Amino acid sequence: MIKKVMRKLVKVYYMYIRHDAAAYARHLGVRMGEGCQVLTDPQIAFGTEPWLIKLGNHVDVTLGVQFLNHEGGIWCARGIDPEYNKLDCFAPTVVGNNVMIGVHSLIMPGVHIGNNVIIAGHCVVTKDIPDGVIAAGNPCKVIRPITEKDKQYWLEQVKEFETDTGEQVL
Repeated sequence: MIKKVMRKLVKVYYMYIRHDAAAYARHLGVRMGEGCQVLTDPQIAFGTEPWLIKLGNHVDVTLGVQFLNHEGGIWCARGIDPEYNKLDCFAPTVVGNNVMIGVHSLIMPGVHIGNNVIIAGHCVVTKDIPDGVIAAGNPCKVIRPITEKDKQYWLEQVKEFETDTGEQVL
């Protein structure tokens, strides 16, 4: 009972007093680099084995993203054959630097997402995603590489925002 109350107090501290979901994710065991942004509840997003997840620098985990750390289907198969009682499927998930994972995406166990990647919203990432691409779909597939033209467009958008609002982004 005391452990349960302490866990809730720790969550309240990180999420509602400090307003730092990334720090709470680190507290849970997620290994993450600098400048990461977590816009969802880390307790839900990073599953039951958060220590199996490694995020690089400047990773954006948006609303509703979930990392599955193990395969639950094997548990269901245990009643079929006693051989399945010995099986478990755990795998570490690695996300590179400068990655944005779109809303309500699902990252399956053992997936490696490269550097400079955009994962669209509502994706189910079942396989590795290489560096420098935009990926979308269910299952998630590479749509196209991120080009210099894309980078120039985004820089222009930032400059336009800075001009309109008077705020400095870069």
